[in-house]
Amino acid sequence: MVLPFVNMSADPENEYFSDGITEEIINALTTVKGLKVIARTSSFAFKNKNIDVRTIGKQLGVSTVLEGSVRKAKNMVRITAQLISTNDGAHFWSKNFDRDLKDIFAVQDEISLHIADQIRENFGHIEIPSSLNTSQTQNVKAYDLWLKGSYHLKRKDFEDIKNAMKFFKAAIKVDPNYAEAYAFLGETYIHAAALNIMPNEEGNDLARSAANKAIKLDIENARAHMVLAYIELFSAWNWEAALIEYDKAIKYGQSDQNEFITYYYIFIKEDFERAIQVAKKEIETDPLHVHTHWQLGLTYYFARHFEKSIVAFNKALEIDSNYAEALRFRGLVQAYLGKYKEALIDINRALELIGGLGLANLDLLVVKILMGKKEEVLAVLKKTKYVDSSDPAVLYALLNMPNEAIYWLDKAYEERSTIMATLKNFWVWDNLRDHARFKEIYAQMNFPPSIKNKHILEPITIAETTFNNPSLLSKREIESYLEQLDKLMKKDAIYLDPSISLRQLAAKLDLQPNKLSWLLNEQIGKNFNEYINSFRLITFKEKALNPNNSNLTLLG
Repeated sequence: MVLPFVNMSADPENEYFSDGITEEIINALTTVKGLKVIARTSSFAFKNKNIDVRTIGKQLGVSTVLEGSVRKAKNMVRITAQLISTNDGAHFWSKNFDRDLKDIFAVQDEISLHIADQIRENFGHIEIPSSLNTSQTQNVKAYDLWLKGSYHLKRKDFEDIKNAMKFFKAAIKVDPNYAEAYAFLGETYIHAAALNIMPNEEGNDLARSAANKAIKLDIENARAHMVLAYIELFSAWNWEAALIEYDKAIKYGQSDQNEFITYYYIFIKEDFERAIQVAKKEIETDPLHVHTHWQLGLTYYFARHFEKSIVAFNKALEIDSNYAEALRFRGLVQAYLGKYKEALIDINRALELIGGLGLANLDLLVVKILMGKKEEVLAVLKKTKYVDSSDPAVLYALLNMPNEAIYWLDKAYEERSTIMATLKNFWVWDNLRDHARFKEIYAQMNFPPSIKNKHILEPITIAETTFNNPSLLSKREIESYLEQLDKLMKKDAIYLDPSISLRQLAAKLDLQPNKLSWLLNEQIGKNFNEYINSFRLITFKEKALNPNNSNLTLLG
C-alpha cells in the first residue's frame, strides 16, 4: 500500500503535487503482474491521519506500506520514500531523491522501480517492466487538472461527473496531445449519459470520439479501449465487439476485476454469481472507496438479492453519508422489500443532494408505483418531458400498461438508450415479455445465449487468481547461470558488498533482472535477500568463532 506522500513544502498549495506523486506511484505499481496494490481512494482515506502502519496492515490486509514526503522549492524537488513492514514496523528500504522539477515524471518512475525491486528482493519473484511510468504528459499543469478530474470521476456521483468533465476538458486545452485525458473524458461522457446529464446518443457519440482520439495518440491506451467496450455493449449492442475491446483493455493494463465485466455477466450472460465475485474482488483492492461498495450493492440489486444489496449500500454510506447514488438505490431496494417510509426518506435525501435533478426523480415514481399510487404517477408522467425514452417505458411497464410502455420502448430503441441492454433479464420488463412488439424488439437486439445451469454453478474461483511462473530460461541456460552464480558467491564473495542488489547481480551475469529473480525463486527456492544472506550468515559464523576476533562484540 502507498500512503499519501506528505507535502513538506512551504506552500500548502503544493498539496496537489505530493498527491500526484502518490497517485502515479500507485498507478505504476499496479502494472506489476502479481503485485496486490491498494487503490488510490482507499490509500487516501489515511491522508493526514497519524495511524500506525501495523494497524493499517491489519485493516487492509497488506504486508508492506510505502510512505514518504515531498519538499518542493522553486525548480527543485526532494522526495523521500521508505518501505515499511506492517508486521513490526521495520524499514526494508529508504531513499532520498533530489531532482530538477522538469524531471518529475522520470523521478516517479525511478521511485516505483526501486519499490518494486525491494518487494521482489524481499518477498519473491514478480515480473517488473523496464519502465513503470504511466504519465502521458510532461505538462505539470495539465497533469494537475487531470488529477482533479480523476478524483471526481472515481466517485461517479451526479455533481462529480459534471466536475470531472470540466477538469478533463481543461487538461486537454493545456495539452491537446494528452491521450489519458481524452480517455478519461470519454468515460465521463458515458456516465453523464447514464445519469441523464445529457442525452444517450450525444453522450455515446462524444465518448466514442474522445476514446478514438486517445487511441490515435496512444494505441495501447487501456482506458480508451474500455470506453469503447462500454459503447459497444450499451449503445451499439455489438456484443462481440464489446469483448474484443475489453480484451484489448485488459491486455494493455486494465484490471480484469472491473465494472464492465460485472455488467456483461449480469445483462448479457445472466451469470450473477460471477458478477458478484468480481465486485467483491474490487473491494479487496479498494476497500475504503464508496463506489466499490455501491457497485457490489448494485450487482446484488440486479441479481435480486435485496437484503445483501442493502448491506453493501449501507457500507458505502458509512464511508460517505452524502453519496446520492447509494441513497437512491438503497431507497429502491427498500421499496421492493415493502419498506416504503424508509425508501422515501432515502430518495428524497438523494434528490436534495443533487438539487432535484437526475434519476432519483424516476426512482421516486417507482416507489409510488410499488405503493399503489398509480393515478399520482400517471399525472406526473403526462406532464414530464424525459431526456431518455426508456424512463417512461420503465414506469409504464411497472404500471402494467404494455401498450404505453412499448410506445416509449420503441423510441428508446431508436435513441439507442443504454437501458436497452437490460431487456434480457431485468425484472422491470417482465410485464411486457408476452407482448408481440416486445418480442420483435428483443429479437432485434440479437442477444447471445446465456450460460447454462447458471443457478447450480460450482463455486467461482475468479477471485483466486494465481500467477504461474513459466520457465524463463532453457535447461542449458539454467545450468550455466547457476554455475556462474556459484563462482560469484564462493570465489568472488560478491555477497560481502553491502550495497549489492538484484539488478547489480544480474548485470554481472549479463542477465535480465526478471530472469535472475525467476532463477533464484524457482530453481534455488530463495528470494534474492534470502539467497545473499545465506552466504553472509556462513561468513558471520566463521568470523564469530575465529579466536582472532574475540575482542569484538557480536555487533562489531
